[in-house]
Amino acid sequence: MKAVIFDMDGVIADTNPHHQIAWRKYYERYGKTLSDDEFVEYISGKHNNHIIAHLFDGKPLTADESRQLAYEKEALFRELYKDAVQPVAGLETFLKSLKAAGIKTAVATSAPVENLDFVIDALGFRPYFDALLNEGLVTNPKPDPEIYLKAMDMLGVTPAESIVFEDSLTGIKAGKSSGARVVGVSTTEPEATLRPLVDDVIRDFTEMSPERLQALFPEIVF
Repeated sequence: MKAVIFDMDGVIADTNPHHQIAWRKYYERYGKTLSDDEFVEYISGKHNNHIIAHLFDGKPLTADESRQLAYEKEALFRELYKDAVQPVAGLETFLKSLKAAGIKTAVATSAPVENLDFVIDALGFRPYFDALLNEGLVTNPKPDPEIYLKAMDMLGVTPAESIVFEDSLTGIKAGKSSGARVVGVSTTEPEATLRPLVDDVIRDFTEMSPERLQALFPEIVF
């Protein structure tokens, strides 16, 4: 194992409750409501372009209109979340242990660069990562594996040398399609849903260490 690559929302920080609040408020701006079931079906793990299309019932929008609408929603999210930013439990200790073991690390998120910088800098985690990738660096969003393959390329590793941490079904599909091993983090989906799709499941990073990864994947030598 030479690299560990993390999704951000639901993995670095449990942002999803605040994203849900932000999307509800944003839907209300346009006279619509958003149920819990609709959030899971149409928003969780989806790219903003997909969500905006749902909000406007498939009405044709220009690329600039979609970007502006998505930017407004993400600005609302950052305002709502700014006083509540916390890492997923145990993450900083795990990141320190990866660095001590000489394992490369990256974040590969479908979020815009503004959200990535906002979360990583609020947590003070920038020194822990060798690469930070956001939606603007790829053409095809998750579930396409492009962002994970690009992260591996930037780190100089192969999929067989990489482990991905993901929380969403879309992200898990992207990680698996890249050829990496995937560990599910059950902040968004229940463990029972994740377990058949991934190589291991954790509740949070208090349950994870480089030694556990080695025990899970003994053929991948540190």
